[in-house]
Amino acid sequence: MPILFLLIIPSSSIVNSVKGQTDSLDFRFHALTEGQCLIAYGGIGPGVPDPMIWSGLGDGLAMVSGYATDATAFPSTVAGLYISENIRAMGAVSVRWTEADGSKHRLAVVVYSTETSEGLFSPSENQFELSIPEHSSPDRFIMFKGVYVNGSKPVGINGIALFSAGLLGPAPDSIAVWLVDAQSETLFFIGWSRAGTPTPFPPGYVPAAKVYKSLVKIT
Repeated sequence: MPILFLLIIPSSSIVNSVKGQTDSLDFRFHALTEGQCLIAYGGIGPGVPDPMIWSGLGDGLAMVSGYATDATAFPSTVAGLYISENIRAMGAVSVRWTEADGSKHRLAVVVYSTETSEGLFSPSENQFELSIPEHSSPDRFIMFKGVYVNGSKPVGINGIALFSAGLLGPAPDSIAVWLVDAQSETLFFIGWSRAGTPTPFPPGYVPAAKVYKSLVKIT
C-alpha cells in the first residue's frame, strides 16, 4: 500500500517568494514527537514493509535537529518547496512494542546526516523531509545506527533512513521515519500523528501524539 510514501499536498497556499526573490535560503529545522505510534516492519517496500511481518501500536519518541544551507526552489506542483544538498542533522528514535505472542520489542537508533545528504523544506508550513525518496540516490540519504531488541536478544542495526515532518506520511501533520537495515534487509516504518489518523493496516487507527512539534526557520 504505497499511500504512506506519497507526497502530502499542503492544505494552504505557499508563496514562492520568501524574503524576496533570493537565489538561495538557509534554514534551521527541528522536530519532536512522543506518544503512541504506528510501527510496521518487514521486507523492503516500496513505501511500506512488504511482505509485512508485523504492524500495530507502539510507544516512543523521535526527534531531529539541524540546519540546511544554500537551499534552492524545488521543481514541484507544490509551491514553496526548497531543496538543500548541504544539510547537517542529528536525531534519535526510540520505540517499544509488544506483539500478539507476548514478545517484547525495542528499537533505539540515532539518525544523522553525511556530507552528501539532502533535504526538502517548506518554511511556510514548518515541514521538512530528510532524504527525498523519489529524487535522491542512496548516497544522499541520511543514515542510522543503533540496536533492535527482540525479547532479550539485542542486535546491532544500521543503514539508510528517511525522516519526514509533515511532507510524507499517512496524513498531513504526521512525523514518520523509515529505517532500512543493511544487514537483514528489513524495513522499519514508524509514524506519529498530530491529531490521530486511520491506517491502511493494523492497528487501523493511530491516536494523537502526546507531543508534536515541527519547525523550519529561515536564518
